[in-house]
Amino acid sequence: MMRIFPEAKDYKTITKKIPAEDLKVIEEKAGALLPGQKDAFQYYELFGEDNASLGYIFASTQKGEYGAIEFVFGVDTKGEIIGIYVQRSRERDKEFKKQEFLDLFIGKTINKLDNIEYVETVGTQAVFYGLKKELTAFQVLK
Repeated sequence: MMRIFPEAKDYKTITKKIPAEDLKVIEEKAGALLPGQKDAFQYYELFGEDNASLGYIFASTQKGEYGAIEFVFGVDTKGEIIGIYVQRSRERDKEFKKQEFLDLFIGKTINKLDNIEYVETVGTQAVFYGLKKELTAFQVLK
């Protein structure tokens, strides 16, 4: 969290129940089913010195070719992605770990994700889908 929001002084864990009707909307907008995450959606709100909201942190785990790809990203209060990093993976594919790829998402909102062009590999598609899924759930449930 501090890697994306170094000025943060505190945070709050937010867990939202996902009603069946919202789950359907999220899966429709994200373009796929939400495996494993059907009951609750969790994220973190970060606060600065004056207790003002700085933004939100999301952790995503997506299926890669050889196992899970875990990454963390943050958005500011306007919904723009301000930081993203891969936390763990066992993938041979290195494309999705390159800073050049991750930087494509900086400054983007959920509405601009589909316009991003990138080299499609199992790993890059997993990161793209994870971002879209988390931001869609956040948009629907917030």
